[in-house]
Amino acid sequence: MAPISEAANVKIRCDVCFEGYSLDLFRFLPACGHGLCIACSEKTATKRNCAICRQPKGAQEPVQIFMTFAETTPEDKARAVVENLTRIGPDSMPISVQKAGRKIRHALRHIAPGDEIARELLDAAKNLDERIFPLFLELDLANDRIATLNIEIEELRRQLKVAASREEEMKQLRRSLAAAKSEYKTAFGVAERAKDSVLQERADNARLSRTIQRQLSELSAKEGENDVLRAKLSRRDNRISLLDKKLKVVSRGLKYPKPDTDNPDESLQIDNSAEGIRIPRKSSDWVDQRSVRKEKRMQPLQDIEL
Repeated sequence: MAPISEAANVKIRCDVCFEGYSLDLFRFLPACGHGLCIACSEKTATKRNCAICRQPKGAQEPVQIFMTFAETTPEDKARAVVENLTRIGPDSMPISVQKAGRKIRHALRHIAPGDEIARELLDAAKNLDERIFPLFLELDLANDRIATLNIEIEELRRQLKVAASREEEMKQLRRSLAAAKSEYKTAFGVAERAKDSVLQERADNARLSRTIQRQLSELSAKEGENDVLRAKLSRRDNRISLLDKKLKVVSRGLKYPKPDTDNPDESLQIDNSAEGIRIPRKSSDWVDQRSVRKEKRMQPLQDIEL
């Protein structure tokens, strides 16, 4: 029988928290037989089903169990090592292969070289070596492949960074292009409006030019008419001036008659019949007649101004 201290050092794993504890720190469910550490048992005490198998706990409370471990001989330990070595294969964890040599050396310490179990242990070790050696070759090849893949991964990461940088540049270019397109649309709209305004101004200028040309033509025609009227007015003024002179001569002749001269001025000769000329009977009538003549002379000028 194993001593109590050895049994106390045996660790049991709790399937809830996955921690290892001694047997006295476990409580077992009578309904299903599963055991949990005291901490996990208290945490799941209110649950109706077992935390491991999900079966109903029943009415009985978890209990503590006591057991005495059988004494393990060196031969039993060696056989356990042999059995574990035969289980190691391609699917085994690498840690199992790493611990195999240490377990073999530990088992051989308490076994005589000529014992049967020693030969079994050595045969298991040789068999393991034969089975593991190809695995190590595959492992070396896998490590080389992993190293190559790591290099390729680093290169891909570098290319990915370059691609990400280029993608960011492309995004920036797209934003710049969108802004440029917006500015172009705005500028195009302004240019179109300016073009329409220029075309409208040109049309207005053309219409104004036609109006000015028409007015200039009308002004030229008016100037021609004015020239004709000025010529007529000048001739009328000359006639009026001549008539004034003749009237003065007639007036002086009426007031102060003179004998006829042998060489009279032909420009001042008066028709003796005096047809069309009214001789005023007094000086005031003469003044009135002159005022009438002045008004008649000014009338054409007023007509021209109007």
